[in-house]
Amino acid sequence: MFKIEKHKLGQFNTVRLINMLTDEYLEVLTDFGAGLNDLVVKNGKNQLKSVIDGYRSEQEVVNDHSTAFKGSKLSPFPNRILNGVYNFNGKSYQLPINEVGANNNLHALLHNQPFEILEEKESENEAILILGHEYNGTDQGYPFVYALKLTYQFGTEEVSIKTEIENTSNTSIPMGDGWHPYFRFDHLDHVQMKMGKANRLSSNFGNQLNGTHGFEQSRAIGSESLDDCFEVKGGERFSLQLRDEAQDLALEIWQENESQKYKYLQIYTPPTRKSIAIEPVTCLPNAFNTGEGLIILKPNEKVSMSFGIKNIPLN
Repeated sequence: MFKIEKHKLGQFNTVRLINMLTDEYLEVLTDFGAGLNDLVVKNGKNQLKSVIDGYRSEQEVVNDHSTAFKGSKLSPFPNRILNGVYNFNGKSYQLPINEVGANNNLHALLHNQPFEILEEKESENEAILILGHEYNGTDQGYPFVYALKLTYQFGTEEVSIKTEIENTSNTSIPMGDGWHPYFRFDHLDHVQMKMGKANRLSSNFGNQLNGTHGFEQSRAIGSESLDDCFEVKGGERFSLQLRDEAQDLALEIWQENESQKYKYLQIYTPPTRKSIAIEPVTCLPNAFNTGEGLIILKPNEKVSMSFGIKNIPLN
């Protein structure tokens, strides 16, 4: 049996989708960016393990969010807009600068905004939480109106998160989407990673840009540093696996990669080496200016995209 429970993180509200039989659960930070804040699963030894590096206190949200963006929904675009400036349909727009040192807008406008609970469903096999946010064009740098609906589905097999976007403006609007979950480990250097086919398009650490990323076969991440963007290839889904023998744990992170879905993937290894950000995104950094992966929605047009997390056997 699955249950949905409300919890508090200081002043912030969270919702947990709980498998009452196993005590595994998914936690969503509903009124702060709809963040994917925790996922607790059982490993091969039947031990409960938290695999998402989220916020564990109100102080962490307040003090760390502006640089970490843990678990956040990235809308109406992921990554950076250089200098916060872009042009659309012959007009220039200035977004707020929240990456002050680099003079960029980072991760757009909804990463810290409240979401409304639209629906909750409990059953024997799964729990479903549906959240919504109506963006009313309140920022002069993005004066467009759109509706965002998020469906979190937590079942016995996996977590899936679906994003639905509807242009409720009377004009076409530029759009991108993404997520920013961090997966936590005791020692990232010892974690093995395997990826599907992908082209490395950019790297802030100077990693080689080509179609061979080095994780075609499972291997330890070691001391390798990543702040890299990939164009993912193959089929309707792209997947990446993380295996940690020390914790007897393996995860598969998948994303829909068809047109107007998560065609790109950003991977970031923080300096702590205790986590890795696996970020499904629809477009490249600065897409509002380059057009690479940019979605343009006509009035009343809708688009949707999904990604998910699966707890898989280690061997």
